[in-house]
Amino acid sequence: MRPIAPGRLVCALLLLFLANRGAAQSARADLEVPYLPGPVKLDGRLADPQWRRAARITHAQFGLWKPGRYEKDSSEFVLRLFHDGSHLYVALSSYDRFVEPATPPENSDGLYSFSVATRAGALQHYRLRWSANPPVAAGEMISPGRWGARLRGPFGDPGREGGGYVLEFAVPLDTLGWKPGDLVPVNVIVQDHDGKPGGRYDEPGVEFARLYWGSLDNEARAGYRTLKLAPR
Repeated sequence: MRPIAPGRLVCALLLLFLANRGAAQSARADLEVPYLPGPVKLDGRLADPQWRRAARITHAQFGLWKPGRYEKDSSEFVLRLFHDGSHLYVALSSYDRFVEPATPPENSDGLYSFSVATRAGALQHYRLRWSANPPVAAGEMISPGRWGARLRGPFGDPGREGGGYVLEFAVPLDTLGWKPGDLVPVNVIVQDHDGKPGGRYDEPGVEFARLYWGSLDNEARAGYRTLKLAPR
C-alpha cells in the first residue's frame, strides 16, 4: 500500500472535520426541552414545580404579522415547555387586558396552533382559542383531551382591567412517534385580538395581530423550528 502524502492527509482530515461540523450544526435544535418527571395538574394555574424549570420562549422571540393597526394593547406572553418521557407539556401565559373572541372563531385570542411534524411525516395541529368562555379546543387537542385553562381578567369587557389568560396542555409523545433525545419539528402561532369582542380581524375598530415562532404557514414544514427533547 502506498503511503498517503502528508499534504493529502491534512486535506482529508480537514474535509472530515468540516463535514462533521456541518452535520452537528444541522442537528442543532432551536430550543432544548428539559426532562422533568412528576405529576402535573392541567388547570391553567401552572402551580406544578416543573413549570418553573421549563424552557421558555417569550413574545419578543416571535415574528409579528398585523393587517392594520396594532397599538391598543399589544399582548405579552411566555410559552413554556418540558417533557416527562411520555408527554410534551406546553403552557401559554398571556398578559392581555382585552381577552376577546372573534368571528370566525379562528381569529380569536389564544393559541391558533401548536403544530408538530410526526416521525412519520404527518402534521398535527393542537389549538386552544378564546372563541368562548371557557376556551374551545380544536384539531388534535380534542383527541388527547388533556388541557386546562384559566382567565386572569374579565371576559368580553374591554372597559375593565384584566390580566390575560393561561392555557396548558399535554401532547402524548407516542402519538407523534418521538422520544427523549429526538429533534422535534414544531411551529407555533399565537393571536391577539383587541378592541371589538366578536368582531372580525379586519373590521374597523379591531386591532389584530398574529405572532409566530417558525412561520405564518403552519402547513409548510420548511419554516418549522426544532425542539430537542432532553434525554431521561
